[in-house]
Order: sequence, then structure tokens, then C-alpha cells
Amino acid sequence: MDALREAVGADYELMVDAHARFDVASAIAGARALEHCNLVWLEEPTHAESLEALKQLRESVNVPLCIGERQFTRWDYLAVLQQRLVEYIMPDVAWCGGISEFRRIAALAESGYIRVSPHDALGPVAIAASFQLCMTIPNLYRAECVHTWFDVFGKIVTPMFDVREGCLFPNNRPGLGIEIIHEEVQRYAIDVDTPPARRSL
Repeated sequence: MDALREAVGADYELMVDAHARFDVASAIAGARALEHCNLVWLEEPTHAESLEALKQLRESVNVPLCIGERQFTRWDYLAVLQQRLVEYIMPDVAWCGGISEFRRIAALAESGYIRVSPHDALGPVAIAASFQLCMTIPNLYRAECVHTWFDVFGKIVTPMFDVREGCLFPNNRPGLGIEIIHEEVQRYAIDVDTPPARRSL
């Protein structure tokens, strides 16, 4: 991380995603080792199921924390937000109950001055929904958006997202702003009755 920080400079925003891999002792040791790196956040250092683990970590380290892709409804977020155990949350619109529930979660976070960064692990419809939410959330930090699949997404939705220099520009179309090209989606269909080893995409 020191080499990365030196390479990108002091102003470049760096985050670390631990994918909930650590126990409390390891998470504390890792977070303390990163304190001098000026991270935006350390994401999901411990398992989301243990609020006590997150409390111990919060009390022991001086690194901003982020959770969210393993929380679902507002009730999963409530204790975390009430106790201010994190600085950022990452709800996923496709996993947390949709647009309405996402807005409720974001409003709870806003009341505690906690910033929201929508999670992205799914396809273009979920991304489009997240982008719509981003334009309505006062406590938005930024949207997570993995560009790896954009070439494929551009074949199955129209129009494709207008992303320039890291910013999304809305297209002023109704709804989510995209339409699914159903004929193209069918090309990626998977026969669930065929054993995985025999499937071809």
C-alpha cells in the first residue's frame, strides 16, 4: 500500500476491500497497519453478521469503515447506523429490497451524516437503478461501477451509459433510462437443467 500511495500521490482516493475475510484481531492489525495510508475506507473487514466484531474494530482503529453488500433491509443497517460504527455504507439496490428500500436506508444514513456509495455486482438494470438513486441522495459519496462488463452491457441494453471522466451523464429518458434488448439477452441464457460442467456460454 505504501508503494501504491507513493505511485498515485497523496490526493488519489484509495479504498481497501477485505471481503469480510478477517477475524477481529486480524482486522485490527490490518487496519492499524493501514492508518497512515489515508484511505477513504476499509470495506467489510469482518463478517457482517457480528455487530460485536464491528464494534470492537471501530473502537480500536482510526480508519474509516464501510459495510453494506452483506446487509439487506433497513433493519440490517439500523444498529450499525444508530451506533455510528461506520462512515460509509454500500447498499445494493438489487439485494436490499429495491429502490424504495434503498431510499429508506439512505435516509437513515443521512440522519447520522453517514455517506452512501451504491454497491455494484450485477448487470446493467441494477446499475441503471443505482444511477437513478445517486441523483436523488443528498449523502451520496459516489457509485461503485465495475466497467469490466460494459462491452457486454452495451449489447443488451440501449442506450448504453454515458460515462465520461468518471461521471455519469443522465440521458433524460423515462424510468431507469434504458431498455433491454431481449433478443440479445437470450444469447446469454443458461440452461439450468444442464450440469454446470456441460454448459457453454
